[in-house]
Amino acid sequence: MPAQKVCIVGSGNWGSSIAKIIGHNVKASNRFNPMVNMWVYEEIIEGRKLTEIINTEHENVKYLPGHKLPKNVVAVPDITEAVKGAKILIFVIPHQFIGKLCNEMKPHVMEGAIGISLIKVRSCKKWEAV
Repeated sequence: MPAQKVCIVGSGNWGSSIAKIIGHNVKASNRFNPMVNMWVYEEIIEGRKLTEIINTEHENVKYLPGHKLPKNVVAVPDITEAVKGAKILIFVIPHQFIGKLCNEMKPHVMEGAIGISLIKVRSCKKWEAV
């Protein structure tokens, strides 16, 4: 079986934390492609693109400062490029953005790809009653 490519959809503090773990784990296994794409909502930090900072300094200075990301985690600002070729999609974005982002991704997701949700859902009274 060919090595499976992993894409992390999201790069906030939770997404960057997961990227750090997954980046190390895929390197230690021959079952996964060693390169991990991480979709990053592009922002300008002190005159530089956040993706450029992550890809050169291997640190998400805005959302997870002081923690180095593995060099095999690559920040990608275009969601369609980030998911290209990925068999495993790990979602770590705020829940209110999932619909729009999935609509953009849908034509570019590989057939048979699996999605894993690490999305934090806000508590609501309806759920508390259950």
